[in-house]
Amino acid sequence: MKKLLTVSLLGVLLSIPSVVFAEASWYGSIRTGIESNSENSTGVADFASRWGVQGSSEVSEGLTAVYRYERKLDSSDASDPGGRLSYVGLSGGFGTITVGQVWGAAYNHFGGIVDQALNYGSPGATGYRFGDALSYSVSVGNVSLQADAIMDQSTDDTGDAFNVGATLGGLMETGSVAIAHRKHADDGTAQMSSSFVAGNLGIGDMTVFLGYSQDSYDDSGCTAAVVDTDTSATEADCATDFKLKTTYAGVHGGVGDTGVNYVFTMRNQKVTGSGFEDDDNNAGTDGDASTISDKNTPWTLGLSRSLGGGATMKFEHSEPDNDEDSSTAVWLQVNF
Repeated sequence: MKKLLTVSLLGVLLSIPSVVFAEASWYGSIRTGIESNSENSTGVADFASRWGVQGSSEVSEGLTAVYRYERKLDSSDASDPGGRLSYVGLSGGFGTITVGQVWGAAYNHFGGIVDQALNYGSPGATGYRFGDALSYSVSVGNVSLQADAIMDQSTDDTGDAFNVGATLGGLMETGSVAIAHRKHADDGTAQMSSSFVAGNLGIGDMTVFLGYSQDSYDDSGCTAAVVDTDTSATEADCATDFKLKTTYAGVHGGVGDTGVNYVFTMRNQKVTGSGFEDDDNNAGTDGDASTISDKNTPWTLGLSRSLGGGATMKFEHSEPDNDEDSSTAVWLQVNF
């Protein structure tokens, strides 16, 4: 019976037109190297390796079905940390609608300008990818737009979180400006919203960029600890409100005919707000009032050089400018 079933399935697969398989493409990137921090901790590390499959299929004139599935890889020990992307959608003259886990609108627009570091960069509160998302994107001339509605069926906040982003290109021929906004709930009661604006300009082989973001957190019930802001602002165990203001600046480009590319980014972060110190290690307002105030200026320098055949050597050094250790890494990236 098992042999008959196997033969039947094989017959079905062989009967499918080869064009169906030809429209799907496999891809991946293995990124492995050595990482060291200021505490003399050195070892083999993975730098965001991944593999995936993507493709499209015309379902009618002017309408195309699109799909993508991508997973993380940890090349340092051959483990599988989890998924990155998974969506299906329809694309046509109206734009593209996708459902699943997607790159967020705020990251695609604002992050696409300011997150130029190879490994240690940070796009702030844009987030990266979002599951349970219904996303729409469209481009009209030099303007591109994207909007995501996050609709997690397992929570009471269905549709309460959303991301939007827009980019206007072609400014001064080589420049662009992007704006974005996010609204997202935390623990069901706290609310956090984030607004972003950034711009870049190409000057020869060099591109300079500037960006600004403001994250606002409000939890009058004080039911959650201080949100991680990549700073050392941990004076309040329970934050009733705070604002994180971040300025981004940097430059990236190539070094003549050497084949070497460089990137330098820096951020100026300032967080202010208020909350309560938790006397009994339980979230709540039982402790003394506390003021949150901190500032830091992390920076990152990266270099890369293509070796051909899909292989690239990369180097990056990051100075967090707070209680975290500085980090240095060098790795080989091979794309397929």
